[in-house]
Formats: sequence, C-alpha cells, structure tokens
Amino acid sequence: MLIAANEYTPSTLLVPPYRHTLGYNRVNRFYLSLFLGGTFKFQDPEGITGVRLAMYDDTARKSDDDELSLFATHSGAGEIIYNVKFDRLARYGEKGSGTGQFKTPMGLAVTRNGDLYVADAGNDRIVHLKYKEDGELEWLGEVGPDFKHPTDVAVDSKGAVYVADEGNNRVVVLNPDGSTRSIWTQDIFKPTAIAVIDRDDPDNENNDNFAVVIDDRHRRISKFDLYGDVKTQLTYKEMGYEKVYFAYVGIDRSGSVYVTDMHNHQVHKFDNRLWYIISIGREGVDEYEFYSPRGILINRPTGQVFIVEQEGGQYYWIGADGFIAGCFPNPFDVKKGTTISIYLTESATITLNIYDENGFLVREIPKNKYPIGEVLIVWDGLDSRGNTSPSGLYTIKAELQPVNASRRYFTKELETTVRCVASPQ
Repeated sequence: MLIAANEYTPSTLLVPPYRHTLGYNRVNRFYLSLFLGGTFKFQDPEGITGVRLAMYDDTARKSDDDELSLFATHSGAGEIIYNVKFDRLARYGEKGSGTGQFKTPMGLAVTRNGDLYVADAGNDRIVHLKYKEDGELEWLGEVGPDFKHPTDVAVDSKGAVYVADEGNNRVVVLNPDGSTRSIWTQDIFKPTAIAVIDRDDPDNENNDNFAVVIDDRHRRISKFDLYGDVKTQLTYKEMGYEKVYFAYVGIDRSGSVYVTDMHNHQVHKFDNRLWYIISIGREGVDEYEFYSPRGILINRPTGQVFIVEQEGGQYYWIGADGFIAGCFPNPFDVKKGTTISIYLTESATITLNIYDENGFLVREIPKNKYPIGEVLIVWDGLDSRGNTSPSGLYTIKAELQPVNASRRYFTKELETTVRCVASPQ
C-alpha cells in the first residue's frame, strides 16, 4: 500500500490488509452477539490484554506471532471475554464477590505462561487465574496485600505484577509468587492505569526500563523508573486540552506510549520521554475514529494494536507517519547543500529521491533507519555521479516504511521542493 502525502491519510495507525482481517478491523455489538449469543449486550467494557501463549507457540516459525489470545473485561456484566485460539469466543465469571465472580473488573494482564491477573475493583482485590490448554480459565485465588479499588494491572517480562491501587494512592509491585516486592507512593494520587516495559523484554528496541501511570482522576500521565521514582509528568494542560479522560495506557517496542482518551475519543501518542507526538482519531464510527476508547493492547513483537470502545473494539497496526518540515536553507547554495527536516511519529526507514524539473532522478540517498521525532538529512547538492547539480527547482520525495511487521505492506510518500542556486563568484 502506497499512501501519498497529499491524500492526508493518517498512518500512525494502519488498518491491516484484507488478508489479515477479511475486511473487519472493527468489532461491534452485532458481531459479538453472533459469537456469544443473541442476548449479549455490552455493559461497560474496560481493559484488554493479550499474548502469544507459550503453549500454542510454534517456536520454529515466526508466521504465527500475530496469533494472539486476547482477554477483555466486560465490566458491567462481571465477566471476562476471551478467544480460544481461532476456534471460539468464551466467557468466564459472573457478578458477585465469591470464587469465579467479579464486581466491576477493570484492567487485566497476562503472561506467556497463561497467568492472568484481573483488577477486580469492586471487590478490592487482584484475582489470579490460569489459562489451561483446553481453553478453560482456572481460579487460583487472590494475590497481594489489602487493596482498595485497584483498577489496572501490568506484568513485566519476568512475571512481576504491577497494580494501580487507586483507593490507597499507590502502585504495588508483586513478585511472581504473589509476595510484595515494593510499594510506590511518590507523587501518586488515585492511579487508575499502568503499563510497563523492562530491559529484559526481548521486544524492547531501546533498552527502556520504566512504567507509565495514569492518575489524578484521569488527568495526568507520569513516567516512573522501576524503583518507583517519578521521572516525568504531563497533564492535559501541557497538551493544550481543556478536558480529558485518560483511560488506559500501552507501550510499544520503541518505548512509545499510547494513551486512550474517552472524553476526546482519541489515542494520544508520546515518545519514551513522554514528549507529545500526535493525537489520533475523533468521535465517529469510520476508520481512524473512536467512540469512548478505553482499554488498549500493543503486541510488541508485531506492532498490533487492539483498542476497546464503548460498543466494541478496533484492530490496527503501528505504522509510520510524518511530514517534511522544510529544507534549510531554501534556496540553497549549490556548494553548501541543504538540510531536509522530516518529523516522524514512529521509528521508520527513510529513502530520499531527488528529481530535477524534468522528472529525472538526480540523486538517491539510500535507505536508513531513523528514530521517532525530528530527522535531519543533508543533501550536499551533488548528483549520483558526484557532479555539482545545476541551478533549478528540485523535488524531494521521501518514502517512509515502519520498522515493524507492517513494513511489508505499507509505504508512505512525502514530497517537497527546494531551489538550488549557483554559487556566487
């Protein structure tokens, strides 16, 4: 798929090709009722998690890495909805406070070994379930100290569990055996969502090691190191918004942070320093539109993105978007060259092709990988043979490709012009 810049098509998130979705990247009430029964009704869906379970993983091939087991909380109904391979959708739980029951379950997280942790907010507990090879969920009990309305949970690559304990104004970190490792209280007020990336994660491009927490009544985003020290904080005011409702958070393999915003019907993206990159979407039911988005899952190995909405969910891939900010200087002295400034919303490879006024290729600057943010590429004014280019107007075309799985299907083309002038004698 080639998308030209003048089409103004968003590509920070990409609709997967037909062969991966059969044309359905959005699931609504109608489709879920077909699988779960005609009486099914949405009652406040919330969090989502997923993983390529080790028990189903054929390690001899990578073509199955996008075949995930997904788990989502159907909060109002007190249950979890999940898929068993590609065979069926299943439901677990009911309203209540006993074994196999939930009261307003919110966020959840799963490990490759099938350990599933659920923030059972209304029952003030974190529930530990086990996914079994036959597709059933087994109740293993509660883990952790006394919680008060815990709303989200995350796991790192070693199986440690991170809990947003809203009512106690803290984050609790549990060891895989359920014992308490640490408790974070520094500058935390009513935390409601959490995501983690650690340096031992094999799908971690930049050796990142941090957690992101949503708190302050869904209005603040904070980055912590994994010892519980706050590093960066950002509120909706710094983003220029009058009102937000930050719901859930996800982190991709490059450390980029994605936050769902139920009030503005958007997904906000930040880099691994919490520098704001872009906001995606608006209210609606078309592609790249959302309706009260909440839970978000990012499958780091492949760049798949799953987003829960009030009436269903959507499936995207992480792409690469950007624009050419300009050429500096423009016009430029042929003997001094010019610097091309490109702004990227995600790590990408860029190939630059420079054409003269007759459309002939003058110079190709080979493909190279660049990080998220501003990229500066110098054209020295020479053609492909090393000769000085004559004065005139040149067209610069930049082709962007993501560095994740979507690169096989997607290229975005950007274009700008620059004028070359003869060097003064």
